[in-house]
Amino acid sequence: MKNKVLLLILMLCNLLHSQINIDLKEENTSKWLLNERQKLNYADKYFSNQEYLFARPIYDSLYKKHKSNVYIGYLLGTCSVYDAKFQNVSESLIKAAESIKTKLPDYDYYLGKALLANEKCNEAIAQFEKYKMNPLNKDVKNEVEHQIAICKSAISLNNKSSVAKITNIGPPVNTAGSEYTPVFPSNESFMVFTYRGEKSMGGKQILPNRVDMKNGIYFEDVMISHKNNFNNWTEPIPITAINTNGHDAVVHISHDGQRLFTYRNIGVGSGDIYVSKLDGYNWGIPEKVKGINSNFWEGSVCLSPDEKTIYFSSDRQGGLGGRDIYFAQLLADGSWGNVKNLGPEINTSFDEDAPFIHADGKTLFFASTGHNTIGGYDVFRSELKLGKWTTPYNVGKPVNTAQDDKFYIVSSDGERGYYSTEKKDGKGLQDIYMVEPGLFGKPTSLVLVTGNVKYDNAPVKAEIFVRSKLNRKDFSGIFNSNSITGGYLVNLPSGNEYEIIYKYLNTTITKAISTAKIDSFAKIEIDAELFSVEYLRMNNTQIDSSAFQPDDLRPIGLTYEELLAKYGETVIDSLDYTVQIGAYKIFENFNYSKLIGLPKTLRRTLPDNITRFTLGSYTTLNETNAILSKAKKNGIKDAFVIAIYKGEKYYFQELLNQGILK
Repeated sequence: MKNKVLLLILMLCNLLHSQINIDLKEENTSKWLLNERQKLNYADKYFSNQEYLFARPIYDSLYKKHKSNVYIGYLLGTCSVYDAKFQNVSESLIKAAESIKTKLPDYDYYLGKALLANEKCNEAIAQFEKYKMNPLNKDVKNEVEHQIAICKSAISLNNKSSVAKITNIGPPVNTAGSEYTPVFPSNESFMVFTYRGEKSMGGKQILPNRVDMKNGIYFEDVMISHKNNFNNWTEPIPITAINTNGHDAVVHISHDGQRLFTYRNIGVGSGDIYVSKLDGYNWGIPEKVKGINSNFWEGSVCLSPDEKTIYFSSDRQGGLGGRDIYFAQLLADGSWGNVKNLGPEINTSFDEDAPFIHADGKTLFFASTGHNTIGGYDVFRSELKLGKWTTPYNVGKPVNTAQDDKFYIVSSDGERGYYSTEKKDGKGLQDIYMVEPGLFGKPTSLVLVTGNVKYDNAPVKAEIFVRSKLNRKDFSGIFNSNSITGGYLVNLPSGNEYEIIYKYLNTTITKAISTAKIDSFAKIEIDAELFSVEYLRMNNTQIDSSAFQPDDLRPIGLTYEELLAKYGETVIDSLDYTVQIGAYKIFENFNYSKLIGLPKTLRRTLPDNITRFTLGSYTTLNETNAILSKAKKNGIKDAFVIAIYKGEKYYFQELLNQGILK
């Protein structure tokens, strides 16, 4: 991954002077105390290396003692351009040095950068144009032209902001260190992210030509945080199976949460992409991904929902410029092949990175310093139409800023987005932020299928085959349930008919799911139970193909409407209601397609060997009736309300006769 400080050492900016004017330094600091001059020398070395975040606090401490020294103020202002927390003071500090600007060759450039950082784009353009009047080499001139283009993009996007709320997710995830590249499975049950700070396993990185070791750069670690019962993130812990003493950064997790992709660099070469598989609650030792790693940099990946295509960023030769996004197909041996550049619609002569394919399979988010960026990396969005990605568009403010805004991911329902950036209210250098809604304008349309797989009543790691029935090329894939919990997760795009085949050993069952009429997000829970012949024989389970209709309610002297009117809001201790939607001797015959958009389905097999399916548990009859109406609207004609009092099923007549309902 990119080192945050090295992010500031822009390749083209290296062509600028960024050198200390020795004569100006002597003129302005010759009478300082020895210890002050020593501190200044340290800061100047950082400044010359363009390590502005290390230089800034030293200049700041010196400026507080010498506030009339416009030279030190200029150096402090230049460093502040690159720190989101202090950009608001950068302009005034640089402008204060106008009297000595003839001795500061890059004065106009850095003032332009300060004006851009403070969203004064027209003034920034004028400053960059002034800087262009100097004799500049081709590369520097191109860099200045790029800054002007950024200003013009910011102006054009000024009235095209997204309607979104951005929230710092705060502690315990965000700290005084850096947190970035958040990833999570489609159900958002946990979040994995990259951390750089005091708790890093490898400590501080030793870099060539360091000024000192005190301000070294921490190595990256992979951390995980779970959601508790209150929907809050828990204290993050390191994933010890993944972290080393080098750089280990998370870059992607599969939509079902079973495969975690990381970037690893132990100090040799440019680093590679690895993958770790979840076994129960434990992550396996990372293995190098086959087919996409090269002798060049590969630092970001993501999978399509069917896990047959992988997208990744690389600076390999043959690209359109800088870092490009590529894609590859899954081969029969499990490796990736047929690598292709995503093309000029997505890639530019600048850098493209951090691709993310939404669970709907047709929405791409990525970060770019090209296109119509408004500064640094911006988040862009493209749609897959007729097999081609559309011209990407900048998602605009408030998501994008003059900083590096990257690693944007969206929940499967489209309600929440997460990404990392620097803001003035941040806890550290980079923080993780939540964006609501995550998908702007256009809603997502898919069905999130979750549940558990059991074999002889015990959770197992089963193979789960998903096939499109209308168009088999549309979506198909092979997934696995968790070996300890039996839990699984699959995203099904809308507009199709599917069959899901659950297989463990030599036993399979098939469920049919229809998303043909789905035009928004829906969630459905399907549990799959497989049995061995021995288990069925031992438990004397009756098997036939007959489905039992719901029991008829006994007459109660009131119409159902009158019952609702009289007792609809009545709450009685130990009395709950549910909606029964089916009773089967072979529960595999149950049709799950009609459950889309309904509450979680509960299944219970009674001593009569009949499995009954019900929807939720409610304390009032009105709540239950609302679910009943939804069930019938979904086509479950025989659905009806039943009452449960102290764990036993009651007819309404019995509730009245026994005085439970008064």
